[in-house]
Amino acid sequence: MPGTLYVVATPIGNLEDLTFRAKRILGEVDLVAAEDTRRTGHLLAHIEVKKPMVSLREHNEAREGARLVQRMLAGESVALVTDAGTPGIADPGAKLVLAARAAGIATVPIPGASAVAAAMSISGSDHPEFTFMGFPPAKGQERQAWFSRLAKADHPVVFFEAPHRIERTLDECREILVKSQIIVCRELTKLNEQLVIKQNNADLTTVKALGEFVVVVLPAIEKESVDARDVEVGREALDLFSRLVQAPGIPEDLAIELVGLKLGLSSTEAKKAIKKAKILVKQHK
Repeated sequence: MPGTLYVVATPIGNLEDLTFRAKRILGEVDLVAAEDTRRTGHLLAHIEVKKPMVSLREHNEAREGARLVQRMLAGESVALVTDAGTPGIADPGAKLVLAARAAGIATVPIPGASAVAAAMSISGSDHPEFTFMGFPPAKGQERQAWFSRLAKADHPVVFFEAPHRIERTLDECREILVKSQIIVCRELTKLNEQLVIKQNNADLTTVKALGEFVVVVLPAIEKESVDARDVEVGREALDLFSRLVQAPGIPEDLAIELVGLKLGLSSTEAKKAIKKAKILVKQHK
């Protein structure tokens, strides 16, 4: 009787996020197929499980996958794991799953921690759908096309990025996503976890280019969903600004400063409030 292929999600950082079921399965299978046997070895040691392991990486998945299928057909059960998260989700594993299914071997998902779900859960989005776009292509027309699809999305988008490319990618996001909210999650569930939220083309230099990154891009805020308080402040700021600049001897810079003093805003905040109010006025014409 053939064995079973278990697709096991592992912690994305904090080892306490391994599920009870995953721990049991890892202890019951005959073999663990791991993206990095050293990292998986640390996890198995943490849960006090000793199992034979075989390396299953992107570059050897086709070759090793065929061997694993033969072992499962012979009756062995295999747990497929990656370095962190769920196999097949921006990680190796899909080829082995397809080969196992084609051979009539049962494939069983063992769900667990997900960087995508974790990032979306703290995004504050209540949109009923989102798109996961994996990693941005490194260069060329594929990268341009990827960003073009990102810019056109009318719902939240989640993607991963490597530390050596995060600064470049965030710079490009700033250029094309002027009205979108960009949420950068660094080292989710780890000791150095960092969450940076930026709005409307703001500076993203506070993000350290170190560790693993998940980025959530929320759609541009439509005028119907703009906070009522911000709208009211903007209208008041624009009205006061308009009256001040009509008075003789009051330049725009001074008018902005006076608006800020009146409404308890900095000059920069007052200027932005006036600008947004002008945009809303044009949109309603």
